[in-house]
Amino acid sequence: MTTLDYLKPTGKSALGFGAMRLPGEKETAAMVDIFLDAGFNYFDTAYIYGGSEELLKKTLVSRHARDSFIVADKLPPWEVRESPQDCNKLFEEQLRRTGLDYFDFYLIHSLDEGREEDVEKKGLFEWAAEQKKKGLVKHVGFSFHGGAAYLDRLLTRHPEVEFVQLQLNYADVRRGPAGEWNEIALRHNTPIVVMEPIRGGALANLPAPAEKIFRDHAPERSMASWAMQYAATLPGVTCVLSGMSNVEHVKDNVKTFQNLQPLTPHELGLIDAALTEMAKVAGVPCTACRYCHNECPQDINIAECFSLYNDLKRGGAGWNLSMVYRTIPKGKRAADCTNCGACLAHCPQHIDIPKELGVVAGAM
Repeated sequence: MTTLDYLKPTGKSALGFGAMRLPGEKETAAMVDIFLDAGFNYFDTAYIYGGSEELLKKTLVSRHARDSFIVADKLPPWEVRESPQDCNKLFEEQLRRTGLDYFDFYLIHSLDEGREEDVEKKGLFEWAAEQKKKGLVKHVGFSFHGGAAYLDRLLTRHPEVEFVQLQLNYADVRRGPAGEWNEIALRHNTPIVVMEPIRGGALANLPAPAEKIFRDHAPERSMASWAMQYAATLPGVTCVLSGMSNVEHVKDNVKTFQNLQPLTPHELGLIDAALTEMAKVAGVPCTACRYCHNECPQDINIAECFSLYNDLKRGGAGWNLSMVYRTIPKGKRAADCTNCGACLAHCPQHIDIPKELGVVAGAM
């Protein structure tokens, strides 16, 4: 039995409420209620999801019984200067922001090779284990954005880790590195929580030829439901997070998970055919996490610039997208990048952001 089995009352993967991109308080409260009423209870936030912790306090923690929900939060290792003093300060702030006395799940956030030495030197996993001993954390894990070899080292070095959060979606698994990450977690018998199953919304907004492949087979289904179903039925997956930002997102995800079935070989073939079409109009693999935004001295709206460019690549109307691009204030557009590189270490997708902003500037 794994530590996440209680998330799977039906023996299937649970749906998780990703709280990175929340709307206003009123709509968020409605989303929370729909999610809980449907029988799901896992909420995922982080210190750097601007306002998310406080909004969950207002819409979830203060309105529902503590035993009716599960909250996962994350420690940002780049904010830790001296451990454990900085860890304690950050952790106490997170408890205040959320209004909680403890976290059900707690993660070391966004690990990759660039943070390997720092994380070990500061003893972040050991610090997290101490919080578990104190009863302030129920389960300890980490979210991951590095290479396969580092993932294997982490799980070998820290067998006490109870779960790992991985970016698994049909694009990254079938045409990228994520299949190997999945296999490594399985080999270590480490339960998986999936993040970015829709790749920051990219798999919900497909190029027309790719969307047609799915529509011809099941016209009533959303594009997002295909991606969620794929992630939820991967081996070793116990929970799939969806960064929901409106009521319709919640309803669509609930519908998918309440009727969750494995994809058939024919449906997997449709996904491969859609990926072939998507590769013809590949854009910037940005998931709009906005981790880079806080580091940009020019305050460039990086995610919006990449989103508009990707819409253009998918066949959107160039004149209209260029007009939207011009609504980004002067000084914050792609062309205003100074190539300082401050953003690079903070991109989980390892995008060469200054280079791609140059491409966007030329296209828009």
